[in-house]
Amino acid sequence: MVDTTIYRWADGVLAIEEWCDTNPGAVHVADSFLVVDGTVASMDRHVARFARGLTASNIEADVARFVASVTAAIPREGRWFPRIEAIDYGDGALLRLLVRPAPDPMETLRLATASSDPRTNHTVKGPDLVNLGKLRRNSGADEAILLTDGFVTEGAWSSVVWWQNGTLHRVHPTLPRLASVTESIVVELVQEQGVDVVYTLATPEDLSGTEVWILSALHGIRLATEWRDGPDLSVASERAEDWRVRYVNRRTPL
Repeated sequence: MVDTTIYRWADGVLAIEEWCDTNPGAVHVADSFLVVDGTVASMDRHVARFARGLTASNIEADVARFVASVTAAIPREGRWFPRIEAIDYGDGALLRLLVRPAPDPMETLRLATASSDPRTNHTVKGPDLVNLGKLRRNSGADEAILLTDGFVTEGAWSSVVWWQNGTLHRVHPTLPRLASVTESIVVELVQEQGVDVVYTLATPEDLSGTEVWILSALHGIRLATEWRDGPDLSVASERAEDWRVRYVNRRTPL
């Protein structure tokens, strides 16, 4: 197993962390993306989301210079899941890069309705990742689906879309959630083929009989095959397999 390599950004230089801090500062902002043999799907959108998170957190940084160094440090062979982050450090924030080996991809998964909603910052990725991870692990499924006023909002570490009568449904923008890079790519691909995409307020019960996709940078498109104590889902895999290929073809070199 290849270990994670941690880099810190200081004085305009990205350098390998030479010592292990067992109590790193709280995460203010974070973003991760899958790199396969030096290619990635829309890294620019991940960088833009990271930059927006820094601005919302009042963290000043030379993002362009940081990302240029990050790009140079990522291996060009193999499967990797790098994470860029800003953590609490002294009186300010420290930018870091974690070069992590990517786990094997999943094409299907089981869902459960989240038992609670631990989010404290609904639109910035980073501050809630630890608690959302615990929520997912304790759900008894592969992903926990968060509800807002009873409506499907997002997964702990993913976004949710579903197919009904040939139309792709997205979570309504009035519900507070993270902007999903993977979802934005999938929506573009679908619209390019002339397929209708609509925003919808839906309870879990409203998704009965629909084909539910769980989207994330790590796994791309995953087909939900079960919702524990929830709706019965359509589990035909052909459509997901087709669009998964289209999504993978969106990867471009770093």
